[in-house]
Amino acid sequence: MKIMQLCVGMVGTNCYIVYDEASREAAVIDPGDNAASILKAIHDENLAVKYVLLTHCHFDHILAAHEVLTATGAQYVVPEGDVWLLEKSAMGEFRPFASSYVRDEPDIRAVEGTQVQFGGMTAVYMNTPGHTPGSSVIRIGDALFTGDTLFRHECGRCDLEGGDFPTMLHSLKRLHDLEGDFQVLPGHEGLTTLEEERQMNPYMRQATGR
Repeated sequence: MKIMQLCVGMVGTNCYIVYDEASREAAVIDPGDNAASILKAIHDENLAVKYVLLTHCHFDHILAAHEVLTATGAQYVVPEGDVWLLEKSAMGEFRPFASSYVRDEPDIRAVEGTQVQFGGMTAVYMNTPGHTPGSSVIRIGDALFTGDTLFRHECGRCDLEGGDFPTMLHSLKRLHDLEGDFQVLPGHEGLTTLEEERQMNPYMRQATGR
């Protein structure tokens, strides 16, 4: 498994391109903006994108989805609990930043345990609400793509529509309790590991009563 990280858009969203070196099959996770740079990376690596996977549906994670889907023919996988956010009318205070947004109908509405396969890999959805009702962590091998649920030493904000801090703590405890260590690839800022977050993240510590 190879992972490319692109920082895109006005708020520095991490878009990830996960691919298999042998088959060149790939998935794009959270195409937040700047479709040109995402499509260039796909072209340069000669990748066949099978899926566009969303961790959640806030505008800064989806603005390039339409162009990527159109150019690649990929299937669109969207958390069931966040489908309502795909409507431009649901973007609330962020509507002025989403003038280029085009809504696409999901091919797959992901719930807890939804799986998709590409390049010999399996992407598994874990429902981790708190930032939004449908916020999810996507697990591929030893990597957790945590969207805006878990950041390095932080967690996602819970003050937007659909957010809830007690629910976020429950989700963080669930991640804490996973067996073993994982790479943590969040929706913004730097990478980390689950073990580092168990030890250093104050919100995860609060979630586990430490």
